[in-house]
Amino acid sequence: MLFGYPIAATLNNWLHDCLCETVRNVHVAADARKRYPGWPQILPTAHQVTLQPRHGLRDRFRAYDRAIRKLDKVDRDLVLEALEATNRISDLLGGVTDCDTLESLPEVVRDPIDSLFSFAFALLTDFEVRDQHYSVIYATAPEHMCPFCGTEYFDAPGATREALDHYLTKSRYPFAAANLRNLVPMGHKCNSNYKHAIDIIRRADGSRRVAFDPYNHVKIDVLLDDSDPFDGATEHTPKWVIRFDPETDAVPTWDEVFSVRERYCRDHLDPSFSSWLGLFGSWVRRSGLQVDTDEKLVMTLKQYEEFWSESGIQDRAFLKAAVFRMLRRHCELGHQRLISQLRSLVKPPARLPVGA
Repeated sequence: MLFGYPIAATLNNWLHDCLCETVRNVHVAADARKRYPGWPQILPTAHQVTLQPRHGLRDRFRAYDRAIRKLDKVDRDLVLEALEATNRISDLLGGVTDCDTLESLPEVVRDPIDSLFSFAFALLTDFEVRDQHYSVIYATAPEHMCPFCGTEYFDAPGATREALDHYLTKSRYPFAAANLRNLVPMGHKCNSNYKHAIDIIRRADGSRRVAFDPYNHVKIDVLLDDSDPFDGATEHTPKWVIRFDPETDAVPTWDEVFSVRERYCRDHLDPSFSSWLGLFGSWVRRSGLQVDTDEKLVMTLKQYEEFWSESGIQDRAFLKAAVFRMLRRHCELGHQRLISQLRSLVKPPARLPVGA
C-alpha cells in the first residue's frame, strides 16, 4: 500500500477489548469448574451497564461457554491461545508469529466463536464506533484516497462509508472480527474486485507470507524508471516496468492480492499515456517555455515531474510523476527517438503568413 493509516483511529477499541476479557473470564470459570457467572456479571464491570440490554451478545456468550465446557483443558487452552495470537496483528502481518485459523480449532467451538464475534462486529455500527474510526482516518489523511491503489477517492464522513475490510478475513480469523486494528477502510474496487476474502497472511497452498500493516506502514513510491519508452501495448506506448521503493517483503503480497501492477498498466498507464503527453505539450506552450535544445527539454521535463511529485496522489499524480521521471531520465541518457518525439510535441504551432 502507498501509505498507512493513523494508529489513533484504533484507540476506541473498547468493544473488542471487552470481548477478549469476557472470553478470558469464561475460561477462568470453566477451568475452575465454577458455574457461569451469568449476565451481565461475566462482563468487565466498566461495560456491564452499556451491554446489559444486548441480549444477542448475552445468548452468544452462553453458547460459547457451553461449547468450551465440552472440551478438556488442553483444547480450551488451544482456543484461548488462538484468541491471543490472532490479535497480535502487527506480528502476524510481519511474519513474526502465527496463529490457528477457525477450521483448525475443535469443531464444537467453531460456530459459537464465529457467531459471537460476527455479532460483536455488527455492534460497532450500533455504538457508532465505525463512524468515529472512519472520521479519524479521513480527517488525518492528507489525501482522501484508498492507500491500496491510490486511485479510488474516499467519500467524506456523512456519506455512505467505504467498505471496512477485515484485513485478516473474518471467516478464518473471527477472534479479530471486531478489532479496529484489523479493520481497514478500502476502496470498492480493492475490496470487492480483488481482496474479497483472500487470506492476507497465507497463500493458496497454506504457506505463510508477509503483508503490509495498514496502521504501521512507511510510504511506498512507484517507480517506472526501467520502462522502455516505446513498443508496449502499442508502438508509441511504453513497455512498462513497475517497481516499488522500498521493495519490502510485503510488496509481493500487496501486488498479488490487489493486482496493483496489472491495474496500473491496464487501467491508467496504457489508456492515459497519450493524453498525459498531450497535456504536457499544452502546459509547455501555455507557459511560453522555449524547449529548443535537448538540455532545455530535460529541464522542462524535470519541472513538470516535480509539479506532479508535489501534488501527492490525487488524480493519479504519483503515476504522472513517475511517467515524466522515466521520460526525463531516458532523455538524459540521450534516447534520440524519444527526444525527437517530445521536442516535436512541445514545438509551438507554426504561424500562418500575414494575409494567409
